[in-house]
Amino acid sequence: MANTKRITEVLQKIGYEPEEGKTIVVSYAPENLSDTIKKMFFWNNFYALCFCKEQIVLIPYSSVWADVKKEVALELPYSAIVDVKVWETGLNYRIDIKLENEVIALSAQQAELSMLRSSGMYSLEDWTFVNNWHTHNLKKTLTALEALGSEKK
Repeated sequence: MANTKRITEVLQKIGYEPEEGKTIVVSYAPENLSDTIKKMFFWNNFYALCFCKEQIVLIPYSSVWADVKKEVALELPYSAIVDVKVWETGLNYRIDIKLENEVIALSAQQAELSMLRSSGMYSLEDWTFVNNWHTHNLKKTLTALEALGSEKK
C-alpha cells in the first residue's frame, strides 16, 4: 500500500525532498473517446504526482500491487514549466503542464468519488479503506499546480 509515509520514503531514498500534502494520483490524459473507454474499463497506468523542493515528479505504481515503484517516470523542474492549466472534465480534472516544446497532459480523478475509483485504491493511508490521501491532497495540489502557471505569466 502506498501511503504518504511510503511515498516520502521512496522519494527520499532516490534523492528528492517531497513537500507534505502535495501528492495526488494521476494518469496520462486520454487522447480521445476511445482511449477514455480503454483507460476506464481495461487498462490505465497510474502515477503519484509529487511536489518536491525543486521539481514535480511522477512515480509509477506497480501493476501487481497498489505500491509505487522505486523509480521516477518523469521529472519536471519548476524552472522548465512555462504554464499550467487545470479544469474539470467529466469525472476528472485535466492538468496540462506546458513546457518549452511540449505539453504533458494528465488526468486526476475527482475527490468525491475517489473511494469508488482507482485513485482511492492507490491512495489508501491505512487499511480502514476510508482514509485516502488523494482526496485530502487534491484541492491543495491542484491549487499549487495552477499557481505554478500563474507565476510564469
